[in-house]
Amino acid sequence: MHTAIVKAFKKYHLFGFTGTPIFSANAGSAGNPVLRTTEQAFGEKLHTYTIVDAITDKNVLPFRIDYVNTIKLPPGVTDKQVSAIDTESALLSATRVRQVVEYTLEHFDKKTKRAEYYAVAGKRLRGFNALFATASITAARTYYREFADQQKDLSEAQRLKVGLIYSYAANEAVADGILEEEEFETQALSSDARTFLEGAIQDYNAMFGMNFSTSADKFQDYYKDLSLRVKNRELDLVIVVNMFLTGFDATTLNTLWVDKNLRAHGLVQAFSRTNRILNSVKTYGNIVSFRDLEEQTNDAIALFGNKNAGGIVRGGCPGLG
Repeated sequence: MHTAIVKAFKKYHLFGFTGTPIFSANAGSAGNPVLRTTEQAFGEKLHTYTIVDAITDKNVLPFRIDYVNTIKLPPGVTDKQVSAIDTESALLSATRVRQVVEYTLEHFDKKTKRAEYYAVAGKRLRGFNALFATASITAARTYYREFADQQKDLSEAQRLKVGLIYSYAANEAVADGILEEEEFETQALSSDARTFLEGAIQDYNAMFGMNFSTSADKFQDYYKDLSLRVKNRELDLVIVVNMFLTGFDATTLNTLWVDKNLRAHGLVQAFSRTNRILNSVKTYGNIVSFRDLEEQTNDAIALFGNKNAGGIVRGGCPGLG
């Protein structure tokens, strides 16, 4: 867009507004080398209003972060090294996935405040809803199956309503904790990934009496309908890879369960899905991280706020059974 504007107009002024500017510290290596940072694209900054300012001014909520110890590693090996060692076998092992889902189901009501009632647009709602962010399409599918399996013997009233969404362009080409802009491309998905997504959409159709699919036009309609049902708190949990982690606002959403690496602006964008102000019942944006993201969180706050801004988050380190 920047290139198109500059090419189309001889005289112009460009003003950029962003909550997560790109600095040299968090710039990628792709794209135009002279437009990789916000300052390169728009010039010297005119004003700064950081996430720390917004939280201090009570325009958004602070975060409450739990780092959950999910896997015992060999001595001298850190959680950050797991992906380089053997991501699929270590972090997607059947035992670990089962424990993560058990933990999520056990703590879901408390985190989303299901004991609390409030009214939105004339509707009486019970608690909030959540996103579950995964590291890959394979992981998203694995977790969707596990949630279904662990809830299969529950009554309909007891089961969480779980949705799933992913696409090729929005998810499969992303690395190192930076989130790309989401697209609606399903044609490039592998055959089994698309077939699985089709099945999940059919589950959704059965749940709400709809008729969506992975075809280009119907998938966009599915995304819109899913978004609306999250905002209206008709869905309890949506499993995602990158979709919904940038640019999506739902005031009824208060919790992000994280099993993926995040950093810099990708981390701030994802966490910020939870901290939109709604009412006196919603006091924090809850983050439950099954990865060790404490250092990345501190670095991101220092980059986009200030290095002494630890007060905008509260954390803990519970473990799994």
